[in-house]
Amino acid sequence: MEKVLILSYFFPPCNLTAAQRSQSWANYLSAYGYKPIIITRRWDEKISHLSDVSKSTPNEIKHEVFENYEVFYLPYKANLRDKIYVKYKESRFNSIRQMLTFFELLLQPFFNLIIPYNNIGKFALNYVKQNLEIKKMVVTGNPFNLFKFAFTLNKATGIKWIADYRDAWTTSEINLINKGWLHKVINYLETHFEKKWVGTASLVTASSQPIANHVGALVNKKGYALYNGFVAEDFDEITTSCKFKEFTITYVGTLYDGQKIEIFCEAFKRLIDENPSVSVKLIFPGLSFYKAQQQRIEAVMKGYEKYYECTERIERNKILAIEKQSHLLLHVAWDEHSGIIASKIYEYIASGTFILVTPTDSGAIEEIVQKSKCGICTKTIDETFAFLKQEYGCYLKGSFRANDVTNESALQFSRQKQAGGLAELLDKI
Repeated sequence: MEKVLILSYFFPPCNLTAAQRSQSWANYLSAYGYKPIIITRRWDEKISHLSDVSKSTPNEIKHEVFENYEVFYLPYKANLRDKIYVKYKESRFNSIRQMLTFFELLLQPFFNLIIPYNNIGKFALNYVKQNLEIKKMVVTGNPFNLFKFAFTLNKATGIKWIADYRDAWTTSEINLINKGWLHKVINYLETHFEKKWVGTASLVTASSQPIANHVGALVNKKGYALYNGFVAEDFDEITTSCKFKEFTITYVGTLYDGQKIEIFCEAFKRLIDENPSVSVKLIFPGLSFYKAQQQRIEAVMKGYEKYYECTERIERNKILAIEKQSHLLLHVAWDEHSGIIASKIYEYIASGTFILVTPTDSGAIEEIVQKSKCGICTKTIDETFAFLKQEYGCYLKGSFRANDVTNESALQFSRQKQAGGLAELLDKI
């Protein structure tokens, strides 16, 4: 079995969604002839607030060996910005933190000491030099300074590597929306280094084909889509098959300003206005973790408080149970941005619960929903209201839509299938 090095800042026991991509490679690549060696940072606490990511960890390296892979967890030492954030969160010194972040972004391409996790690059370089049988590497971003480490490894050892993008970097269609000149300066600088660093990669992979195409065009490399995918077994422990008593629609995950959830909310409110005794519930599990977005929902749903709820972060198994017990799972695509795929859409597929995407992106999300045959996409308030009214009518008659996640249409989006795609690309290099 051939060893492959994987650099990933996020990896379990980190409980953020970003950790699941590299975890799936660790779980499944061995079936295709590769044994992953993962280098990541330590994650000693569950992330319940964004500031938890910034906490220092114990100073020892942890090495864990599993049947199909092994992991090196490196210590994380908080810098000044981290320490301020951990102590005060958003309550004080926000301007100072923003200033420190700006200078970090400005200086990190030139000085590794500015990068709080630069030990990942040092450790990886030493490991490859001591294990000369390792000829291939996958580096997944963000953070995109990991590509700088890959550039250094390639120059020092000749190791072939794949640059994997969970999200777009400087080619992002949304990063500079409503941003000032300082952000544009940083983006200009990072574009230069993205071309330089990723230019040494053998090829580029991304969580969607549009991102892969944009990055590939920038760095003159072939770009391939590797979807985040789903793990059907995640739902094996969720034994309940009963739906909630109320007609329940659930939105899981982060919400951003560019996602026009107001379209759905207006249709949902219209359903209530047509029949105030309607038995419906809209749930946002974990959205209270993002206070600004919770406030956004509170504003648009003012006067309809008894029909929705936002919760703090809850355990993943409980989230999965909610997804399975809901009548519909809501996804809000980025209108006019066709390459942005939230990984929750794959978890939605695995749940077996029917998916409503509104508004659609007329792009990557709509393609996934159509190919998996697990949902429907709407564009306007009227379309969405008509669909909700129809589904609520079915609910009153005791029926609801469900998805068959065992058919090939859905299984093409499994994480195991996507790991197989990565293995094929590793074979190419």
